[in-house]
Amino acid sequence: MALSAVEIIDEVIEVSELLLTLLDTSGIEDESAKLALNNTADETSPETANLLSLIAQREKSIYQLFESFTAEELQLHALKLQTLANLDNQLVNKVNSTQRSAKSEILQLKKNRKAINLYQKL
Repeated sequence: MALSAVEIIDEVIEVSELLLTLLDTSGIEDESAKLALNNTADETSPETANLLSLIAQREKSIYQLFESFTAEELQLHALKLQTLANLDNQLVNKVNSTQRSAKSEILQLKKNRKAINLYQKL
Protein backbone atom coordinates (compact mmCIF):
# COMPACT_ATOMS: atom_id res chain seq x y z
CA MET A 1 0.00 0.00 0.00
CA ALA A 2 1.37 3.38 -0.98
CA LEU A 3 1.70 5.97 1.72
CA SER A 4 -0.13 9.26 1.42
CA ALA A 5 1.70 12.57 1.29
CA VAL A 6 0.59 13.38 4.84
CA GLU A 7 1.94 10.07 6.15
CA ILE A 8 5.30 10.60 4.48
CA ILE A 9 5.54 14.20 5.68
CA ASP A 10 4.63 13.09 9.22
CA GLU A 11 7.30 10.38 9.05
CA VAL A 12 9.94 12.90 7.93
CA ILE A 13 8.89 15.31 10.68
CA GLU A 14 9.08 12.53 13.28
CA VAL A 15 12.53 11.41 12.13
CA SER A 16 13.73 15.04 12.00
CA GLU A 17 12.58 15.65 15.57
CA LEU A 18 14.26 12.42 16.67
CA LEU A 19 17.50 13.48 14.96
CA LEU A 20 17.39 16.85 16.71
CA THR A 21 16.87 15.13 20.05
CA LEU A 22 19.70 12.68 19.45
CA LEU A 23 22.05 15.43 18.32
CA ASP A 24 21.21 17.43 21.45
CA THR A 25 21.91 14.49 23.75
CA SER A 26 24.78 12.86 21.88
CA GLY A 27 28.44 13.18 22.62
CA ILE A 28 29.20 13.34 18.92
CA GLU A 29 31.76 16.13 19.42
CA ASP A 30 33.70 14.00 21.91
CA GLU A 31 33.54 11.02 19.58
CA SER A 32 34.76 13.09 16.63
CA ALA A 33 37.63 14.45 18.66
CA LYS A 34 38.70 10.99 19.82
CA LEU A 35 38.53 9.59 16.30
CA ALA A 36 40.53 12.50 14.90
CA LEU A 37 43.26 12.09 17.48
CA ASN A 38 43.43 8.31 17.20
CA ASN A 39 43.00 8.25 13.42
CA THR A 40 40.45 5.43 13.72
CA ALA A 41 37.80 6.63 11.33
CA ASP A 42 36.83 3.03 10.53
CA GLU A 43 35.31 2.64 13.99
CA THR A 44 31.66 3.69 14.23
CA SER A 45 29.88 3.84 17.55
CA PRO A 46 26.33 2.51 17.85
CA GLU A 47 25.18 6.10 18.45
CA THR A 48 26.73 7.28 15.19
CA ALA A 49 25.36 4.27 13.33
CA ASN A 50 21.88 5.10 14.65
CA LEU A 51 22.23 8.72 13.51
CA LEU A 52 23.39 7.62 10.06
CA SER A 53 20.49 5.19 9.78
CA LEU A 54 17.98 7.90 10.68
CA ILE A 55 19.55 10.32 8.20
CA ALA A 56 19.28 7.70 5.45
CA GLN A 57 15.67 6.97 6.38
CA ARG A 58 14.83 10.68 6.32
CA GLU A 59 16.53 11.20 2.96
CA LYS A 60 14.71 8.21 1.45
CA SER A 61 11.34 9.51 2.67
CA ILE A 62 11.99 12.99 1.31
CA TYR A 63 12.91 11.57 -2.10
CA GLN A 64 9.79 9.39 -2.04
CA LEU A 65 7.66 12.41 -1.18
CA PHE A 66 8.87 14.54 -4.07
CA GLU A 67 8.96 11.67 -6.56
CA SER A 68 5.46 10.40 -5.76
CA PHE A 69 3.49 13.62 -5.53
CA THR A 70 3.10 16.66 -7.73
CA ALA A 71 3.65 20.21 -6.56
CA GLU A 72 -0.11 20.74 -6.60
CA GLU A 73 -0.70 17.72 -4.36
CA LEU A 74 2.00 18.88 -1.96
CA GLN A 75 0.63 22.43 -1.93
CA LEU A 76 -2.38 21.08 -0.03
CA HIS A 77 -0.03 20.34 2.87
CA ALA A 78 1.81 23.65 2.95
CA LEU A 79 1.66 23.98 6.75
CA LYS A 80 3.24 20.58 7.32
CA LEU A 81 5.84 21.31 4.66
CA GLN A 82 6.65 24.58 6.43
CA THR A 83 7.11 22.62 9.67
CA LEU A 84 9.40 20.27 7.79
CA ALA A 85 11.39 23.20 6.40
CA ASN A 86 11.75 24.69 9.89
CA LEU A 87 13.00 21.37 11.25
CA ASP A 88 15.40 21.13 8.34
CA ASN A 89 16.82 24.56 9.21
CA GLN A 90 17.17 23.51 12.85
CA LEU A 91 19.01 20.35 11.79
CA VAL A 92 21.38 22.31 9.56
CA ASN A 93 22.08 24.81 12.35
CA LYS A 94 22.60 22.04 14.91
CA VAL A 95 24.96 20.11 12.64
CA ASN A 96 26.94 23.25 11.80
CA SER A 97 27.18 24.11 15.50
CA THR A 98 28.24 20.57 16.35
CA GLN A 99 30.83 20.63 13.58
CA ARG A 100 32.29 23.94 14.81
CA SER A 101 32.36 22.64 18.37
CA ALA A 102 34.01 19.37 17.36
CA LYS A 103 36.58 21.21 15.25
CA SER A 104 37.42 23.50 18.15
CA GLU A 105 37.70 20.57 20.53
CA ILE A 106 39.90 18.64 18.10
CA LEU A 107 42.25 21.60 17.71
CA GLN A 108 42.45 22.01 21.48
CA LEU A 109 43.19 18.31 21.98
CA LYS A 110 45.87 18.41 19.28
CA LYS A 111 47.49 21.38 21.02
CA ASN A 112 47.40 19.45 24.29
CA ARG A 113 48.94 16.42 22.61
CA LYS A 114 51.72 18.61 21.16
CA ALA A 115 52.41 20.06 24.60
CA ILE A 116 52.56 16.59 26.14
CA ASN A 117 54.97 15.43 23.45
CA LEU A 118 57.22 18.47 24.05
CA TYR A 119 57.28 17.80 27.81
CA GLN A 120 58.12 14.15 27.20
CA LYS A 121 61.09 15.15 25.04
CA LEU A 122 62.53 17.27 27.86
